[in-house]
Amino acid sequence: MNYTNLRKCIANYGDKTWTSNTYAIWNEFGTIAIVYADHEQDAFDETVDRGYLNSNIMSPEDHAEYCANGWHDSFTYMGNAGEAVWTENLGITKLNSTPR
Repeated sequence: MNYTNLRKCIANYGDKTWTSNTYAIWNEFGTIAIVYADHEQDAFDETVDRGYLNSNIMSPEDHAEYCANGWHDSFTYMGNAGEAVWTENLGITKLNSTPR
């Protein structure tokens, strides 16, 4: 992956100086986003808010079905809007930590 493609993966480049950690969010196909955040939940929320996980947002019908069947381990609520997001194939890796 060259620098131009890597730069497109950075979800919130402007927040680099305000946070202490860098995370890579990935699925079975590879890296989805590089995110600067203080902790994992912030990283996921920022990624959803910036549109990098749009393909993982559940439809209202799927969400209702999963809730009715008790399959709460397959999704979680992320982003400022608290959208239901598939998490079965998502992963997060902390790349580094920088003291502020």
